[in-house]
This record gives sequence, C-alpha cells and structure tokens, in this order.
Amino acid sequence: MIEFNYTLLIQFVNLLVVLILLNFLLFKPVLKALNKRESTIKDLIFKIEKERENLREMEKRYEELLKERKKPIYDEREKILLATQKEFTEILESAKREVATDVKRAKEEIEKETKVVLEKLSLETERLAKEIARKILLRSVD
Repeated sequence: MIEFNYTLLIQFVNLLVVLILLNFLLFKPVLKALNKRESTIKDLIFKIEKERENLREMEKRYEELLKERKKPIYDEREKILLATQKEFTEILESAKREVATDVKRAKEEIEKETKVVLEKLSLETERLAKEIARKILLRSVD
C-alpha cells in the first residue's frame, strides 16, 4: 500500500519540476518548430498556387501569341491555295478548249475525208456499173 509521508511530497515536487523543465526544454521548442514548419509549408503551398496561376496565364499568352504569329502564315497559305486552284481551273479550261478545238478539227477532217471517199466510191461505183453494163451487153450480143 501507499504510505503518505514526506517522500510522496518530494516525488510530487520532482514530477512538477520535470514537467516544467520538459515544457520549457521539449514541448515549447517542438511546438514552436512544428508551428514554424506548418507556416512554412502553407507559405510554400501559397507560392506554388500563385506560380501555377502565373504559369496558366503565361501559357494563355503564349497560345494567343502563337495564334497571332501563325495567322499570317495561314493567310498566306490560303492565298497560295486559292491562286493554285485558280491556275488549275484556268489550265483545265484551256485544256477543255484545246480538246474541243481538236475534236472540231477532227470532225471537219473526217467529214472532208468522208466526202473524198464517197466521191471516190461514187466514181468507182459508176465505173463498175458501166463495166457491168458493158459486160452484160457484150454477153447479150454474143
């Protein structure tokens, strides 16, 4: 059992002294260091968020600047495409006209050759008809 005498009082005083010493030497410095660490971490998190926001703004400005710089290139490309398309259309139309002219000339040439052949055939037919008629007449005379 516990005896209540002066040693208990000394032990109680010792405990209080140890608690006070621990409070000043251990608890307060550790709590102070933890609070300082927490505030440092909060500051760092705030700075990181601020830098992220700055980075987003910089990315946005970069995209806008890039778009502005690309715009003349796209415009020039569009002009070149339109000019090329126009030139292609002109070449195609020119080729169509040439083909139409060539077809017309070919038809005219075919018509001329047809007339010449028809005239030759007509003359040949006439000559053959006369020869057949002469042979028939010669047979009938014999």
